[in-house]
Amino acid sequence: MNIKDITPEKLMDALKANMDKAQDYLDDDVKMEKLFRDFEDKLKLVPKIGDKLADIAIMASMVRAYAKKQYTEVSVATILLAIAAVIYVVTPIDLIPDAIPVVGFLDDAGAVVLVLSMLDSDLQKYVEWQKEQGIRE
Repeated sequence: MNIKDITPEKLMDALKANMDKAQDYLDDDVKMEKLFRDFEDKLKLVPKIGDKLADIAIMASMVRAYAKKQYTEVSVATILLAIAAVIYVVTPIDLIPDAIPVVGFLDDAGAVVLVLSMLDSDLQKYVEWQKEQGIRE
C-alpha cells in the first residue's frame, strides 16, 4: 500500500477492527498493562509526531485510570477507541507493515494522531480531573 492511499477513513476502518479486542483488554488489567508497556516501547521507534507525544501519555494514563475505576467520567466508546489505537500501533501487521523501514511507522503515527484529535476534549477533561485530584499541577 502506498502512503498516499492511507486516508482517515481507512485508518478508522482499521481502528474499528480492533474495537472487540479493545474490550478484551479493558476487561483484563494484566493484559492492559502489558499492552501499554508494548505501546510505550514501540513509540520509541516511531518518528517524532510533534506535540501529540504528551497527549499519548495522557491518553494512556486516562485508560489506566478508567480500567482501575479511578476515573469514570468518560464513555466506554472513548476508552475502547484509545485501546484500539494502541492495539493498532503494537500489532506489526496493519495498513503499512512495520517491517518496512520508517514508512512502516507512518500509518501508526497517523492512527495515533487521528485518535488523539478525536479524543481531544476527553483528554482535556481528564487533565482537569487530575488537577482537581492533585495528581497534576
